[in-house]
Amino acid sequence: MKKVGIRFRKTGKLSFYISENDDIKVSDNVVAETEKGEEIGIVAKVMDINENENKLEKIKRIATKEDLKNQANMNNKAKEALKFCKEQAKKLELDMKVLTAEYTLDGSKLTIYFVSEDRVDFRELVKIIASKYRARIELRQIGPRDEVREYPTLGMCGKEVCCRTHLQNFEPVTIKMAKEQGLQINMSKLSGACGKLMCCLRYEEELYKENLKKLPKVGEIVKVKGEKERGKVTAVDILNLTVKVRFGLDDEDEERYESYPVEELKWTPKKKQIEVEEPEEDENYNDETIIE
Repeated sequence: MKKVGIRFRKTGKLSFYISENDDIKVSDNVVAETEKGEEIGIVAKVMDINENENKLEKIKRIATKEDLKNQANMNNKAKEALKFCKEQAKKLELDMKVLTAEYTLDGSKLTIYFVSEDRVDFRELVKIIASKYRARIELRQIGPRDEVREYPTLGMCGKEVCCRTHLQNFEPVTIKMAKEQGLQINMSKLSGACGKLMCCLRYEEELYKENLKKLPKVGEIVKVKGEKERGKVTAVDILNLTVKVRFGLDDEDEERYESYPVEELKWTPKKKQIEVEEPEEDENYNDETIIE
C-alpha cells in the first residue's frame, strides 16, 4: 500500500489517501470520495505509508476512460449551469459575482462559487437552479484571495501570482510583518492583485525576526570596536546584519556616519516595553455561506 497526495483542483491543497495499488505514480488520474462526493483528482505525491496512517480513506480506483469522459461531460454541464446562474442572479438583482461552478463525478451535487462584500440571501436563486438541474445545490462564498486564483494574473514581480502556482493554503499577512522587514507602509505597493497584503511578505518573516533579535534598534547608543566615542544607531540592514552609526553626538561639526557589522558593536538593550498585539490587517477571509 502507498500513501498518495491528491489535488482535486489545480491550485487546491493536497488531500491524502491510501492506494492499494503499489504501481500508482505521480500524475495518475484517480477517483476518490471527498466531502462533496466522488471526484477525479491528480496524484501529486506518492509515499510509503506509516502504521498510524491506516485510517486514511482509500482511493476508489484509477480513473478509467469512461470516468474521464464523464468528467468532461460534467465540466460542460457546469459551464452551462454557471451561465444560467449568472443570468438568474442578475434578474434577482443579487449583489454577488458568480465565478465558477463544478459538478461531482456522478452529477449529484453542483457547487457554485461567488464573491460578495456582504451576506447575500440567495435562497430564491437556489430554488430556481435546483428546479432546473435536479441536483443538490451548494452556493459557496469565497474571499478575494480565492477569487484571484480563478484567473491568470501577474503579480508585481512580473510572474503569475503565487496562489495560482504553488500556494496551497492562505496564511494571515499583517502590517506588522512589513514593518519588521523595514518596508515603507505604502498600501498600493504592498497590496497584491486581490487588493490584500501580498502573500510573499510572509515568506522571509522568520528570518527577519531572527535577525532583528541580534540587532540594536534605531536610536540606541552603541560602543563600536576600535572607536573611542559612542555612537547612535541611525539605520539597520536586517538581512546583512549591519548598522549605520552616527558619531559626533556632542559636536555637530565632527558629525560622521559609518557602517559596521553587528559583531563589532556592544550595547545595552533598552528595557523591553510590553507590546500590544497589533490586529491582523489582512487575515485570510474565506467565509462560507451554504444553503442546500
